[in-house]
Amino acid sequence: MLILKCTKKVQSYLGLAAGDLLSESAASRDAVLGAWYVNQFRIGRRNAYIFMSERTLLSFILFDVKKSNSKKALFPEICLAGIVQLLKFLQTPLPLIGKVIDDSFHSGYANTDSRSALGNLNDLAFLYQHYIMTQGGLEHCNLTEIILRVNRTPQRNLGWSNSTDITREILAA
Repeated sequence: MLILKCTKKVQSYLGLAAGDLLSESAASRDAVLGAWYVNQFRIGRRNAYIFMSERTLLSFILFDVKKSNSKKALFPEICLAGIVQLLKFLQTPLPLIGKVIDDSFHSGYANTDSRSALGNLNDLAFLYQHYIMTQGGLEHCNLTEIILRVNRTPQRNLGWSNSTDITREILAA
């Protein structure tokens, strides 16, 4: 099950009510890559959404998610499309991508429940902002390369491994 643990800002943007959120026990179902944390932040004048796997810290960002496409029913599909695209960028074999897709057949929303994960999410958002701005902004940067670079950055919470390697290990198991 694809669980999107959204910050209050994202919940408000999507129009999620308390009844739309899974209970804590239901939200703890273990997907292959874990639940995905979602936050909204700005780069320049544009809204960006950052998605991060709770289990591997694998992350990506999306821009220009239109209000009409951000309805609570469509948002998980947008997230899954981003996950699949990222796995393709990482040259993940198709059967392993299929494993993630099969695991995401159902989806749900939940509250964030880990301050540590939120800290990682905010650090990653800062890294994305930094790399985008140092390359001249969204109009001039290579966003794919930035996403790959962030995911190759060693993380203390991963024993100084990186998200890409941990994701490959988990999917191959």
